[in-house]
Amino acid sequence: MSYYSDLMRNDVIEWMRPLIDSKTYQVRRSDGKFVMCPVTEAHTSPWHHINYSVGADCPYLHQQLFNVISARTPAGKFIPSRCQACWKIVIRPQNLNQLFALERLLIDLDLPSKCGIERRSYTPLSKYLYGGYIYNSSVEEGLERLDMIRSKLNESVELSNVEAYLKRACTEMEMAFPDSTSWQVTDEQIRVEKLLDWLIVYDIEASMTSKHILDKVHMTWIEWAAQHGDETYLEYTDGKPLYLPCVRYERKVDEDIDNEKARGADEATPDGETGEDGASSRAAPKGTSKRKQRSKKK
Repeated sequence: MSYYSDLMRNDVIEWMRPLIDSKTYQVRRSDGKFVMCPVTEAHTSPWHHINYSVGADCPYLHQQLFNVISARTPAGKFIPSRCQACWKIVIRPQNLNQLFALERLLIDLDLPSKCGIERRSYTPLSKYLYGGYIYNSSVEEGLERLDMIRSKLNESVELSNVEAYLKRACTEMEMAFPDSTSWQVTDEQIRVEKLLDWLIVYDIEASMTSKHILDKVHMTWIEWAAQHGDETYLEYTDGKPLYLPCVRYERKVDEDIDNEKARGADEATPDGETGEDGASSRAAPKGTSKRKQRSKKK
């Protein structure tokens, strides 16, 4: 391999260029490493992160490494190895009431998890309005917790009909690489990931959802339910609808009856018949005057 080929093989600047240009990362002068620019807590998130001890680096692994960086490396687009080792228990509430019940359950369990509304219209999840996710670091741990979660759901009056299952990594990764049983991690991918781990400083603190942010999340849930015909939201608005129906205008029944009577009277006297005054009801042909009609009778 030539010196130039070796430089191209390790051109991290080019791999990172879209994230540098968008000011997601900046190059630290002291050692040349890539440092993520300061971020604030997501105030528009539809999720309540119950426990963030696992998943704090998900934005880097999914939004940056998988979506942007990997395809620009010699390894080609790949699913990060840490994502391949992530197993999620998916829980499917069917209405807003069940979503709030699931939230209470996840808080009691205190497992790495989140729950909220499903806004992703481009995925198979579009048919679901709500979701809950519990993160596990191995398939064995996931299966063990799945049994426990199903038992908890069955014991709950509100959640007894809610579905739960185990899946691997993120849905977007399954869409890009169908059949997660065939996923692999290549030697070149491992080399690229190690080089990036050494050069990228990603030290976002894991934190709980702030109270005022959570209040906004709950408001978003209620509005989402109202917009999608889930009437259980009324239990959180004192029975008052968020969106009042429009005023509808129709013809009055009495007016319709009068119109029907008028049409019936017009149809009661056929052409050529004599009315009460003895005159014919048949109209004269166009262009014929009454004088001409009288002369013909004479």
